[in-house]
Amino acid sequence: MSVTEEQIDKAMRFMAQVVVCFHCATRIRFGDYECPHCGADLEEDLRAWAMGLLQTIKQ
Repeated sequence: MSVTEEQIDKAMRFMAQVVVCFHCATRIRFGDYECPHCGADLEEDLRAWAMGLLQTIKQ
């Protein structure tokens, strides 16, 4: 599989977005699977974020 510069640029722009907990709006750091503030499980939110990243790259 060959990766294009355009795909890399799309991924970099998407990853620059600030990701926040949907329960309390605390900023989520890379590697967090639960909110450091409210303790909410973030797996579903992270999966949705990953799906958005992949869809953005595919376009």
